[in-house]
Amino acid sequence: MALFFLGAAVISWLVFLVATGFPLYAWVYYRVKPDTSVKMGEILAGDFLQANKNQETQARVKLPPYDVSLPDGHWLTIPKIGVDTAIWEASYEEHEKALRKGVWRVPNFGTPINGKRPIILAAHRFGYLEWSNKYRRQNSFFNLPKLKEGDRVEIVWDKRRFEYRVVKIEEAEKITDYDVDLILYTCKFLVSPVKYFVYLERE
Repeated sequence: MALFFLGAAVISWLVFLVATGFPLYAWVYYRVKPDTSVKMGEILAGDFLQANKNQETQARVKLPPYDVSLPDGHWLTIPKIGVDTAIWEASYEEHEKALRKGVWRVPNFGTPINGKRPIILAAHRFGYLEWSNKYRRQNSFFNLPKLKEGDRVEIVWDKRRFEYRVVKIEEAEKITDYDVDLILYTCKFLVSPVKYFVYLERE
């Protein structure tokens, strides 16, 4: 019995060390490979760097009411995983500047107001050394894999609140469904062609 409890204690400590040691691991990895964050940005943007830059004719969508109490600008909220962040606009060439702040909207795709093409939002999963743990939770997609079908996501866009529901989650190298209203994605590992894709439809 004593050996059983000793083994359980050792396993518990190992799990604790692995769970709490990630920031140290990431710090060491970034020090050994300082260009990692740039490579992550290139991987996240890679699907779209060669995309057709011609904007399709955009379809108007039914708009929720204008609410003066909502903040100015564009915001993403994912209550289940604690994301509460601005959505940053940047060209393909400048995507890394947006990813350094948090969530980047891939250009030449949709917005909540114009719905011919899906909205595509990308963010680093692990972020940067200078990010605090709180900033990482609120502004990255670190916990994106915790989302399940049926979970809700909100976008505030120009003082209108748009609500979305998760309909599909995939691990893949490329987007497989452009018929949904919103796509969230991030890298699976620090540097990896495999990504988590979360597909959502507007409520």
